[in-house]
Amino acid sequence: MKLDIKKLIILLVVLPIVVACTSSKNERWHQIESMLNENPNSAWLMLHQDSARLGEYSKSDRMKYLLLRTEAMNKLFYAMDTISYMKDVLDYYSSHGSEEEKAQANYMMGSVYRDKGNSPLALQYYNEAVAKLDTTKSDCDYRLLSKIYGQMADIYNLQRYPQMELKMLDKKALCAKNAKDTLGYFIALEHRSSVFHKLGYLDSVYQIAIQAYQNYKKIGREDYAAAALAPLHEIYLKKKDYAKAKRALDEYRAKSNLLDDNGEPVYRGKEYYYNYLGWYYKEVGQMDSALWCYRKILNYPSDIEDLEAGYKGLMSVYSLKGMGDSVVKYAHLYADANDTANFRNSASEVSKVQALYDYTESQNVAVRKAEEAKNVWKALFMSFLLIVLLLIILRKLRNRAQKMQTQYDATKTELDSTQKEMKLQKQKMTKLRGMLSFYQTNANEEKWESESMVMNSKIVQAFQAYANGGKQPTVSEWRDLLTLIESSIPKFWERLSSFNDTLSTDEFRICVLTRLCFSPSQVANLLGISKQSVTNKRKKIVQILFKSDEIKKLDYMIKQLK
Repeated sequence: MKLDIKKLIILLVVLPIVVACTSSKNERWHQIESMLNENPNSAWLMLHQDSARLGEYSKSDRMKYLLLRTEAMNKLFYAMDTISYMKDVLDYYSSHGSEEEKAQANYMMGSVYRDKGNSPLALQYYNEAVAKLDTTKSDCDYRLLSKIYGQMADIYNLQRYPQMELKMLDKKALCAKNAKDTLGYFIALEHRSSVFHKLGYLDSVYQIAIQAYQNYKKIGREDYAAAALAPLHEIYLKKKDYAKAKRALDEYRAKSNLLDDNGEPVYRGKEYYYNYLGWYYKEVGQMDSALWCYRKILNYPSDIEDLEAGYKGLMSVYSLKGMGDSVVKYAHLYADANDTANFRNSASEVSKVQALYDYTESQNVAVRKAEEAKNVWKALFMSFLLIVLLLIILRKLRNRAQKMQTQYDATKTELDSTQKEMKLQKQKMTKLRGMLSFYQTNANEEKWESESMVMNSKIVQAFQAYANGGKQPTVSEWRDLLTLIESSIPKFWERLSSFNDTLSTDEFRICVLTRLCFSPSQVANLLGISKQSVTNKRKKIVQILFKSDEIKKLDYMIKQLK
């Protein structure tokens, strides 16, 4: 009896402490969640402070911490492609937590696969997240739904599937409106302009951009208003209205907060501003400024289209300046970039995932309805109900088969259209290579042939494939590449070899890859190191080889090295 009393006393002492700790932790999670939308940097700081005590947390608190941490990374545009813990988080919330937490876990898992470049899996988890949220409930988290549909729209944009992109943007707008998220609603309406741009409806793009500019002005968001001017850059330049184009470009740079005080892009993808600025300078005859802008794009390429724009712009300016060697060089680089762009992932893979999900979801809906009907009618009409349900199921299966046939026919039609487009692109490439042949004849043919032999060699092409696929070459392949450089570009090899004592193996290889026009991100893939490591090594290289700190000119100086 004394032992029981003792246990009771301990329980009475410990229980309030446990309850207080749990309550305190839950309050902190709620505080961080509230910060994430308005001040993600502060939320991230609070999470960082908690990281040292993560081992002391219960499993539920640890999973909540990791979920919030991933959400903060997503808010701050941190790359999430290396995150490995989200599977554990998702497994936990599959049987724990609220429906919103389950949806959030699937949303974050989708975002991890988004950053990995796996669009089908990203879509799969985004769809799972949508399925967790019940729009029939009054407390449905429409704000979260709006964000999910926005991410799905971005994926369809990357996959060049404008119809589905527009559908997701409409859903995003509706959910933002239901959430009373005025800014989110305006953003969804504005992003529709990218769809109409891909479809070639520039009048619609213009109207949407102007309306978006006015909407943002009404709610006092000068930064968003300035950013909404981006589509007008192209429109004004095509209309040769250079005064309006310059005003729009200047307001974008000054007020959008997408470029820092030095004009550097704050986020990936915003460097495309310099394509339009370079276009403007070219049209008004400021060729040196135009060259600077196009080279600026190549310093921050976030997409193959950036490389296309940069190379094409440089090719056009050098053509106007009558510099044949440079025209040939950038025409070749533009051709390679254009080839790569033409073979990007087809939207068909994404549409198949969506179709598979729709099929599975329709099955789930059918089962749920059947169960509801069974509960209603089983008391009086059990036998009759079984017959009716059988007929309904058979009818639904027949309709579903017809629907799948229709989807198959539509997909086949789209595939045929894509193949035709690829054929047109190949014809375009034939013309472009004809231009290259012209410049070879009228420029430095010997130099062209030497450069072309190296760039088109099997080993360089193999390295290109490894770089784009995130793989590292073998020791033997590295040896073959270096042998090719030594025999084909002897002066460059001799000069570079003179620094063998001061350059590390990786630094030597970076010099060779830079000479072959590999980007820093591609170099990182080939060497199996981080982009930051590549940047640090490039800083050291420019100091050793050229006694300079101008890392931005390293590519140019390496290519001039003799």
